[in-house]
Amino acid sequence: MRILPALAGFLSLMLPATAFAQTANMRAASETEIRQHLPGTAELKESSNGYEYREGNENGYKIENGQVCVLFPNKSKDCVSVKTDGKTFQMIDRKGGRTRF
Repeated sequence: MRILPALAGFLSLMLPATAFAQTANMRAASETEIRQHLPGTAELKESSNGYEYREGNENGYKIENGQVCVLFPNKSKDCVSVKTDGKTFQMIDRKGGRTRF
């Protein structure tokens, strides 16, 4: 999965999925919640293609309600869902794997 390394600069802490005892109260995180939780989002500059870029980084990021997508230089794209209970945030890949961030 390519999105985890691409988001590594954003993520302050990643723990194994086994850290989640309860996921029933999780809901899609809002764009505002995602931006507040991820460090460095203020440094992103929007491009005409709808993705945001950090200076010197060729990966584009699109942060929306419940989702973060990465556009790679080769034009491939990968997305993860972002869920929260208001305190804990989870990143869920397309295979259903969960990672805390």
